[in-house]
Amino acid sequence: MKKKSLVLLCTFFCLFLSVSTIAQDTTKKTDAPKAVEEHEGPIVFKFEPDFTSKNNKRKAEIAHTRSIIDTLSITERKRVKLLRDLYRKGVSKRLEKALLADNTFEDNEQ
Repeated sequence: MKKKSLVLLCTFFCLFLSVSTIAQDTTKKTDAPKAVEEHEGPIVFKFEPDFTSKNNKRKAEIAHTRSIIDTLSITERKRVKLLRDLYRKGVSKRLEKALLADNTFEDNEQ
């Protein structure tokens, strides 16, 4: 008797739960027509309008500094480290130290 009542109770719950899921409304809701969005470009231009000019200026500075690094008489390992610093951080202490020119003149040595 207990088994029959348990089976009846389980089937009742299964039917009850299945009816509630079928009873959901499946009609399609019509969306309001979307307003025509103007294409203003990337969002970065909204917050930083002169992004391209700054980026081009930075690329020019990197190219100039890279040409200076290429003319230095240093080892290849140091050249790679300097270029890595240049691209990652901009001007670092190591790069400043390498780019400083010796300004000792022969007249000052006397």
